[in-house]
Amino acid sequence: MSRNKRLMALVLAALVLAAPAAAASELIAAEKIVADEVKYNTCTVERTELVKSITIGASEYYPLITTVNYKGDPALYAEILVKRGQDVKAGDPLLRVTVQYDAVQMAELELACQRAEEAFREGVEQRQEEIDALERALAAETEGYQRRVDQLNLKKQKLALEQYIYQQEYALEDKRAQIDELNARHEENVVFAPLDGVVSDLTYFREGDRLYEGTYICQISSQDVMLLAVKDGRLRYGQKVQIETGVNKERLVFKGRVVAASDCLEDVVSDYALVEIDPDEDVSGVKWRASKVLADDVRLGNVLLIDRKAVTLNGGNYIVTKLTPDGVTQKRFINQGMMTPNGTWVLQGLEEGDVVIID
Repeated sequence: MSRNKRLMALVLAALVLAAPAAAASELIAAEKIVADEVKYNTCTVERTELVKSITIGASEYYPLITTVNYKGDPALYAEILVKRGQDVKAGDPLLRVTVQYDAVQMAELELACQRAEEAFREGVEQRQEEIDALERALAAETEGYQRRVDQLNLKKQKLALEQYIYQQEYALEDKRAQIDELNARHEENVVFAPLDGVVSDLTYFREGDRLYEGTYICQISSQDVMLLAVKDGRLRYGQKVQIETGVNKERLVFKGRVVAASDCLEDVVSDYALVEIDPDEDVSGVKWRASKVLADDVRLGNVLLIDRKAVTLNGGNYIVTKLTPDGVTQKRFINQGMMTPNGTWVLQGLEEGDVVIID
């Protein structure tokens, strides 16, 4: 081997021996190595109370209602004097009508009155003639006893005439009153409110509509008692609720109680319930607008709850991802119960204190 070749071999050997040392100097010390940590958004399974609340629109309901019907002879609608929702007092006008009467009946009454007047005049003339005859006979009589008899007869006839006039004038006044009453009923008449209250319902008639005995006009609700009506079958009799009413900054909150619901009666199903405002609440002057009733539909204690966002549905199964204390993730099937807007009731598959990942 030549000298040059031996020098090249020594250089290569030196390079090979120096390479591991250089690499070792570039490695990170074991104690400085930190494993990557995965941070999850988690929640803990808690044993607590499950509350599911409902909010239902409500409207005013006045249970003391009086129905106003038309009473009288057939009439034509003239003018409505109130509107729905208007406050009225007893005696306030509600409706103006023009009463129609029977023309034949009027003609019969007028003819009967005319004939009675004629008969009355003839009766008076006849009786007056008899009195005049008795007076002439009395003036011609000279015998004392006969004169006394004629005087008594004359007095008797005059009394009979006065009695006849009185009776006939009374009968004529009665007939004239019947005619006047019929004429008055034919003129414009007004239907009046029978009590204080609010017009809660109203029939709107059209020009020319006819009204007969018993025709429905309106309903007047007494303001002495006011309840809130809700269309929802989930409320229970005696249940305590919260009532909200008003708009924007004028929103008011009151306490209340369900006083009528479908669970009051056996075999009765209804979507309606009535709510009474707590008697201790001051509701004077309250304008009931955009009213709502807030109630707990379900309230269960000692149940396991998790955030509903931790549950996913896959192939008809409810699945959660459990995170162990060692940081290991595990898929778990659970039996899910009732859900609220924020929580899910876990019936089986998790224990209190378990940590699950929220997707």
